[in-house]
Amino acid sequence: MKRRSTSLWIWIIVCAIVLGAFLPSLFINKKFIEQSSSPPARLVNDWEVRFGQQPGQGDSWQALGEEEQNKLSHYKGSLWVKRTLPELPWNKPYLFLSGMNRFEVFLDGQSVYRFNMEPGLIWNHFIMTWHPIPIQPEDEGKELSLHMEWDRMPFMMNNWIVVGEPDSILTRFLQQDSSRYIYSVLYITVGIVGLIFFARRREKLYFWFSLLTLSSGFGLLLICNSLQWFFDVQALYYWKDLLLTLGVYAFTGLYGEVLGASRRLIVRITKLTLLLYTIASLFAGIWSPTWYWKMLNDGLPWLAIVAIGVVTYALARFPNSAQRQYERRWLLRGYVILVISGLGHMISNYLYAQYKPFNELWHYFNIVIANLLPNGLLLFMSCMVFVVIHRVGYIYQDSERNARDLQTKNIELEQFYRNLEQIVETRTQELEEANRSLTITLREKAETLAEVSVLEERNRIAQDMHDVVGHTLTAAIVQLEASKKLAAKEGNLPSEKLDTVSGLVRKGLEDIRKTVRLLKSDSPPVKLEFALRELIRETIETMEVAIEADIELPCEMGKLTEKVIYHALQEGLTNGIRHAGCSWFRYSIRPREDLLEIKLWNDGKPFGFAKPGFGLTTMMERVHLLGGTVAVGSSEGADGIPMGCELAITFPLPLLLPSSPRSTSA
Repeated sequence: MKRRSTSLWIWIIVCAIVLGAFLPSLFINKKFIEQSSSPPARLVNDWEVRFGQQPGQGDSWQALGEEEQNKLSHYKGSLWVKRTLPELPWNKPYLFLSGMNRFEVFLDGQSVYRFNMEPGLIWNHFIMTWHPIPIQPEDEGKELSLHMEWDRMPFMMNNWIVVGEPDSILTRFLQQDSSRYIYSVLYITVGIVGLIFFARRREKLYFWFSLLTLSSGFGLLLICNSLQWFFDVQALYYWKDLLLTLGVYAFTGLYGEVLGASRRLIVRITKLTLLLYTIASLFAGIWSPTWYWKMLNDGLPWLAIVAIGVVTYALARFPNSAQRQYERRWLLRGYVILVISGLGHMISNYLYAQYKPFNELWHYFNIVIANLLPNGLLLFMSCMVFVVIHRVGYIYQDSERNARDLQTKNIELEQFYRNLEQIVETRTQELEEANRSLTITLREKAETLAEVSVLEERNRIAQDMHDVVGHTLTAAIVQLEASKKLAAKEGNLPSEKLDTVSGLVRKGLEDIRKTVRLLKSDSPPVKLEFALRELIRETIETMEVAIEADIELPCEMGKLTEKVIYHALQEGLTNGIRHAGCSWFRYSIRPREDLLEIKLWNDGKPFGFAKPGFGLTTMMERVHLLGGTVAVGSSEGADGIPMGCELAITFPLPLLLPSSPRSTSA
């Protein structure tokens, strides 16, 4: 706490020394001004004015007093003023005129100087631009008259017309501008350095700092009256006030960035408003000098007050963290000194313009007031430099800390990399071992699958031989039994029966060959309905049984489903003839809702509780594989006594069945 108090007192002493003693214009050697020459004189009294066109001989004039001067800020049109030239005690006297945009000078009615009297836009700062007009000492007593085209501009009587020698005027201008030249060169240099830092690091802080220093540097340079003695800066003088809006914009952006408030809504709105106002002022300056002047002199001060209020709010809400206390201290000091110097400059300009006694104050005090804003800017920029240096140092320390952390992380990463290599080597060995085990397992699985495939193929062949050949042999057995009975009864063997048995045996042989060929290639596709009717026809012809069939099939079914349906009918017919001794079958197949129902009934022996054989078991497995159901049992007669045998099979179908199924009855 004591250290902060000491730092504050040192800062106050430095501010007092800079504001009160750093006055280059006070120490300029007055011998640069010729001792024999008289000082310049301002022609501020004895003026007469007339509003309107060129007056005639008898027209009346009125004194250019304070009331008429105040009217000029609202007047637009032609204006005439005149007075008599006083004594001219100079060897080479000149008239220096300022404060006008369009005017013509007359001596005893003869035009001696004309500036921009033609209509059209002109970029001219009427306060900063001085117009030197050479005259002669003999012109004393002549009537000096001015014709002006006025456009609602303020009237600056104190700096309107000055008479004297050019060397004397220039020396006095240099005396006033000396500190401004020093500060402008310093600020422009610092701004360029800041831009270099911004180009390298892309830190917004450097951008705002550079924009503020450059706008301040060029602004101070362009308020030097003596600059127009060496360069043609008439247009630059016109645009110099635009640097004020950029300065206020940069001031707000700099404080918002340093205080960490750049993303707050109020700061963003203020910056955007200042930027848009700067752009609007630029366009106004291109198209209307009058509006350009009004925007920068009437509107900008209010925006500056708003910006100062926003910065004050940001300072009050600034997080008082330990690492930023130093920056906050210098920001607050810079803010205070800039506000004091700025307000002092504006108040002094107002008092000097409104109250003439202030022009007669002590010469030292006048110099202090004249240098108040440049010296205040110097102190403010010093505070900002301390802030930037501290921020750069903090960034450097943070970079060093990050470098140390990075080095530590790098060491840890190297250790992790070595451990990772060991882990990878271990995992590689484990994967190689797992790969060898998997290879052995796959070989064993392939052998097992081959064995299973062989078993499945054997089972399929057995099933096909049982279903196809068994049916044919059953028919042959039936015919042989019938032949035996006929032979026993009639004493001889009918040749027709022998031919039938022979055909059945040949057909069984052909079925065996077909089954063997199935191992090499699939049979050509046959429609299910045709196959079922062909099977029924052959059974009727060879087994000497009657079969009633009702067949109605869906439009499309899978090949496996069709095969299972065909073999189910084949197995049912074979079992009914072989085991039940039936003579009549009733077969139906048709879809009902979402099921395909198959029923086969015969008039043979009741099924009872007999155990299914190989063929029936195989058929059940196939049906269940397709998601169907199988039921085998006896039906009941009218007296409730079991009679015959019934095979019922169902298959699931899609909910939407074909609209026009194929239907037939036999």
